[in-house]
Amino acid sequence: MKQKYKLETITPVHIGSGETLNHIDGYYADRKWYRIDLDKVLTHPNTDINGLTSEMSQRDFRWSNYFSRHNMNAADLSTYSLLCAHSPGTTDIREAIKSVGNRPYIPGSSIKGAIRTALLSDLINHKENQRLFDNSSAHLNKEIGKGSRAYRRNETPAKRIEEMALGKDPNHDLLRALQVSDTEPLESDALAIETAWTVTLNQNNQLEQKIEGNTEYKNYVEVIQGGQSLTFTLKIDDWLFDDPAYDKLGFNDTQYGAIQSIFDVCYWRNNALIDKEIEFYDSHNFVTLYNRYIGLKNRNNSIEDGAFMLQIGWGTGYLVNTVSSSFTQGEDAPIDLMALRERYRLGTSRSRRGHYDEREFPKTRRILYRGENPIAPLGWVKISPVQN
Repeated sequence: MKQKYKLETITPVHIGSGETLNHIDGYYADRKWYRIDLDKVLTHPNTDINGLTSEMSQRDFRWSNYFSRHNMNAADLSTYSLLCAHSPGTTDIREAIKSVGNRPYIPGSSIKGAIRTALLSDLINHKENQRLFDNSSAHLNKEIGKGSRAYRRNETPAKRIEEMALGKDPNHDLLRALQVSDTEPLESDALAIETAWTVTLNQNNQLEQKIEGNTEYKNYVEVIQGGQSLTFTLKIDDWLFDDPAYDKLGFNDTQYGAIQSIFDVCYWRNNALIDKEIEFYDSHNFVTLYNRYIGLKNRNNSIEDGAFMLQIGWGTGYLVNTVSSSFTQGEDAPIDLMALRERYRLGTSRSRRGHYDEREFPKTRRILYRGENPIAPLGWVKISPVQN
């Protein structure tokens, strides 16, 4: 089954290129950030190449000063310009992934990765998969029992669980059956530069922008703005579930049912995530984000047949990218959350070495801000089939 889909960005989405941009790469003026085209600058009649090279080597070099002194227009010397409410100054900007011509798109791997986590969560919690749940719990408890003496962030405790749930290696992986293309690219003006702050609970149990010493935990990011539409194709390879491939790959009926109902799987996974965020922001009286998640809840509940929502990309957070809550929530939870955190040093205090805040975990979120006003979470999209 191969189907064309439309992806609509509900809130801004950042899929990073892995690169950052700085004040040498661009210029801020009149609520826009211009990506400088150095070739255009070098060929400008007012440019002295030796003089420019010397100036750019200075720590205080700024394009605004250079253009002003040499009577140049930034708009004429840029490859693209983006809306940007506040000047990044000397703070780096996380670049969005783009195709030829600086056209942003969303890789199929970002979409498929979010679906993969939803499928993994569904299989772990499936009523017919008690053995998988028990074996996964036993694996985690065994890992916790090793203690937390060494640095654990580079370990991958979920790898074994993924192998048990999805397949022992890439050749036997259930997600072989799901093929997701990259989206078609958008024009560069679909991008904007936004400010993403880390918010955290203070000592009064209130959410605030995280600042430690002189360090502000904020990032400038190129994002695909909300309300943009992109298209891609999604294919489920049904042949892999026919004999003899079905037996050879070791798939079972529960796996087959999950991948054939990915729309429902994603609905229930996201409904649970949204409910958790509603509870979090409500309990800390963070009204703007509470209201945004109520809107997402209503949208998810009224979504049409064959459509589903996902949260993708950078800034989505711990809850979206893991399935640990399947093992740590409820009175009969088989895994002690604090023991898991201590084993992998999750949420340890930077200022108080070895200290863990016991109020709740995670206590931080990444949120887009305009000035002092929070506006939205990152990464929510709606995916719906395109009718032929």
